[in-house]
Amino acid sequence: MQVLRDILYQLLPRPRPFGAPPQDGEHVARRLLILSRNPNPSFSYYLDERAKTLDHIEVIMKGLDDPLDAIDSDGLFVIICRYIKPPQLRWLEERRDTLAGVAYFVDDDIPAVVTGNEAGWLYKFRLIKLAVRPLPRINRLLTHVWTSTDALANALAMKSHRIDILRPLPADAPDIAINSRNESVQPLKMVYHATGVHRREHEFLMPIIKAAMEKHGNLHFEVFAAGSLARRWSQQGIDPAKMTIIPPLPWPAYLAKTTHHQADIALAPLLSGKTNASRSDTKRIDISRLQAAAIFSRCPTFERCAVPGELHIGNTAEEWMAAIDLLVSDHARRLSARDATRCSIEKMRQHASPTFPGIRFEPLSGAD
Repeated sequence: MQVLRDILYQLLPRPRPFGAPPQDGEHVARRLLILSRNPNPSFSYYLDERAKTLDHIEVIMKGLDDPLDAIDSDGLFVIICRYIKPPQLRWLEERRDTLAGVAYFVDDDIPAVVTGNEAGWLYKFRLIKLAVRPLPRINRLLTHVWTSTDALANALAMKSHRIDILRPLPADAPDIAINSRNESVQPLKMVYHATGVHRREHEFLMPIIKAAMEKHGNLHFEVFAAGSLARRWSQQGIDPAKMTIIPPLPWPAYLAKTTHHQADIALAPLLSGKTNASRSDTKRIDISRLQAAAIFSRCPTFERCAVPGELHIGNTAEEWMAAIDLLVSDHARRLSARDATRCSIEKMRQHASPTFPGIRFEPLSGAD
């Protein structure tokens, strides 16, 4: 079965800038259009802050179902964020000669997700429909391909086509106020926020969390899960009064929840595998917003912006239990881990260019 998965992985299309001229230099653009399944984390983590730096450039945001007919395509640079639907793709094809360029941005190894055994079939169908099936037509328009990590670029690249790295660019960390939870009148809150695509990580944590909840009476656990994963969490024998299972939220609701409902400990396991090898470290941004002390898997993804004071451990049950025990019992260690991850957000900003690679923007004449 794995051999078949590997063959299919190689056969699925990759983004290719076939629309780029032979000697591609900087493209001059006068306005920017971002097509995105909006709002979503990919836009928030990678595109939003960069778009805000274009003070004198018109930036147009459109969702996948929004019509584009009223947009002037002359000098328009278009960013396709992961997905596109046929009406918008036809609009681009009809106006390709007037566009300043088209970039495709992706922050997941989509062929690995589609051919892997973690994501559900409904999610895979959506990926095939919105990201895989349109790709051959998209490629004929593309002048740029951007990925979130070097590992993802290496997984998708061909020697003859350039892929630029668009690293996560979070909002400035000082804009996030620090709140203090009164731990004397409420239990410590430990969370694992991840979608069903992280099925293996859910399964890895289940016996660890069961043991931790039995050991620590002052601990409450919150997990995002739905369907079979939610059922499996509820069957772990954890006291229902000490665990909350929440169905995954739409992105705006998740942002609101994690901004206004903080946590004490946040778990960020990442197991080895083809899909995870290409992931970026955006989980840091969520954990910083939660104002929580993090436990990270020791791996290249989280090593990228690691700072002293963070907890990075191997993927064994013993190490995760010990790390949870440490943070539950040591208030000062929790605060130092929390503050370290806040510092890592600034390091993340320093590692990310605020510009869009390979594009030169010029405002329209008469712009302020």
